[in-house]
Amino acid sequence: MRSLFRSIVVAGGILMLAGVQSANAQIVDSLEFTTAFPFTAGNATVPAGSYTIRPADNDPAILELTGAHTSVFFATESAQPRETPSKDEVVFSRYGNGYVLKNIWLEGSDFGYITQAAEGERHVSKRGESASEQRVAARKKANASR
Repeated sequence: MRSLFRSIVVAGGILMLAGVQSANAQIVDSLEFTTAFPFTAGNATVPAGSYTIRPADNDPAILELTGAHTSVFFATESAQPRETPSKDEVVFSRYGNGYVLKNIWLEGSDFGYITQAAEGERHVSKRGESASEQRVAARKKANASR
């Protein structure tokens, strides 16, 4: 009986720690940023402008990008930065004149997001140019009701 109780406590502790890790990697507040260039997110290319990123209602791995006349959903995975970010930022891979949304880093968090490669990114990167990185500062915005 004691062994069963110990197993349940250990399993509960592991599940609790896994939940903490997942919560760490989620965008709780919306992130706002502005780009001076058009970019690809998921399968859509959007114009330069101001955007907000927030999690989809039913799946925290799916993020929604909204702008003045744009709304795009794209898939992500949890990612771990090389260093803990000192600010919120959105990172783009640049292939020649094409930009692709790649990472979202949250200030002070050991986890962030990496976008899953989609057809839009494969099309932009197919041109044969090597990728460089473009970072754009973001700012948190408290979520209001949708």
